[in-house]
Amino acid sequence: MSRPETQRSPKAKPDVNRWVDQHADVLFRYALQRVRRRDVAEDLVQETFLAALQAKGKFAGQSSEQTWLVGILRHKIVDYIRRTTQARAAKQDAEDDTSEQACFKKNG
Repeated sequence: MSRPETQRSPKAKPDVNRWVDQHADVLFRYALQRVRRRDVAEDLVQETFLAALQAKGKFAGQSSEQTWLVGILRHKIVDYIRRTTQARAAKQDAEDDTSEQACFKKNG
């Protein structure tokens, strides 16, 4: 399965293929346990790797790469939940407004 995790110096060039080989399964399981949708979990893991690649210069090496990647994924999951919750609330508000308007039109 996964190779043993190694800490890398912050100056070392990240090996994205190694990140995927070593951490994708753990990240996917972590995301799937929280969002309960395979497609969403896959997307969140991909977003995590992209964000990590963009922020690779900020990795100080004070934790393991896996810990750093899980931290990024946690933020991605929170953002996803926040977006879906807001979308559901907006949809519910719109439905409530529509039914109130229909009631007023019907009852005068």
